[in-house]
Amino acid sequence: MFVPCSGWGLGCLRLCLLRVWASEVAGRCACGACQARLYGSDLNIKSSGSGCVKVQNIECDNCKIETEQGTSILQSVKSQKLHIQTKGGKVICLGTVYGNIDIHASDKSTVTVDKLQGSSVNVSTEDGLLKAKCLYTESSFLSSAAGDITLGSVHGNITLQSKMGNITVDSSSGCLSASTYQGAIDVYVSQLGTVELKSHKGSVLVKVASSLQAYLQLSGKEIDVNSEVHVEEMDEAHKDDGVIITGLLNQASKHEKWIKADAPKGTVSFRSQSWFQSLKLQD
Repeated sequence: MFVPCSGWGLGCLRLCLLRVWASEVAGRCACGACQARLYGSDLNIKSSGSGCVKVQNIECDNCKIETEQGTSILQSVKSQKLHIQTKGGKVICLGTVYGNIDIHASDKSTVTVDKLQGSSVNVSTEDGLLKAKCLYTESSFLSSAAGDITLGSVHGNITLQSKMGNITVDSSSGCLSASTYQGAIDVYVSQLGTVELKSHKGSVLVKVASSLQAYLQLSGKEIDVNSEVHVEEMDEAHKDDGVIITGLLNQASKHEKWIKADAPKGTVSFRSQSWFQSLKLQD
């Protein structure tokens, strides 16, 4: 059930092919840097120093992993509640990780994810990159103090916050709220719930599917709306050294779905983009 650190890296613990039903099991890797305990269907793993952890093909009720400088790797893990905390290491999620997920990475720790799926997902970093290829959640909150937030395809109600970093979303389907104090925001909206984007000192780039219907409210020091975008009832107003543009995209209703983008010190750019272009395929 517990595989010692030999053959995978010094100071590491690897658990795989485990479905937790035991009443109580405890294990420690040979180097003593990692310790794992099972209580009922709860899995607790703690690593000190540079000790790293790999958890693979596991299903349990609750899973808690704590590391200091070591790397945490999760692959094909399913847990009702999953909590990961690192003080300086990396968190890597491979395949699909299911559950209500909390990941907290301090200092320069990075978080990279293939796919997270669950009702509630909370991920935070400080100075490190937060990167996820796919999120399927009812509600997600992702934040970073100074690191960038880079997301692929996201679904559900998503809230993104960064103080100094940039925010990029390759494809959003659902409700999206993104804000950064100094960074830039770059978002492609494929299917719309409501979208609210704000960069206090940076710029905002919004790309939308050509058939998307939405009420638009764009405000910034400068506004750049591509001529290919079909906006009806467009109105332009100047206020406090800035510009506000409102209008209806593709005969949308003003009271249903909307896109609001605000860059009081920068430029708001609005573009039409095809789904194929959103894939960012290279020649």
